Amino acid sequence: MTPAQRQAILATVKAGNKIEAIKLSREAAGMSLAEAKDFVEQLEMSPNAPQSPAGNSAGALAPIADLLFKSEKISAIKLYREQVKPGIGLAEAKLEIERLEAGLRAQHPEKFTAPDQKFTAPAQKYGCMAALAVLAALFGVLVWFLF
Repeated sequence: MTPAQRQAILATVKAGNKIEAIKLSREAAGMSLAEAKDFVEQLEMSPNAPQSPAGNSAGALAPIADLLFKSEKISAIKLYREQVKPGIGLAEAKLEIERLEAGLRAQHPEKFTAPDQKFTAPAQKYGCMAALAVLAALFGVLVWFLF
């Protein structure tokens, strides 16, 4: 989390919009909901105190960030489930890692070795659907001529 992001979150807290501050914290540092809530509550109580944005798990997230920089998302999810939050479900861990990745991409885009997968996959996603549509149309024409 950059100092500017922390200041924006602090301003949101001071404005009385705690929910928005929690959302900003989650986006900026890839925190879980509980971590972001604790962070915002700490900001409410002592806004000038220096803090680590992700609490105790900040050190544990460094190896996960390194895996994400190398586009090894599956390994990052596995490590997160083993070391940061044992017992967390796969879907929850995937969401947490995607949130962390989004924050890291915003802060350090130059460190990523591969482009964001969200922007490269759609061209392949619709290839099979188009083939099925063409086959369905051909089948319809065939049925039309036979009957």
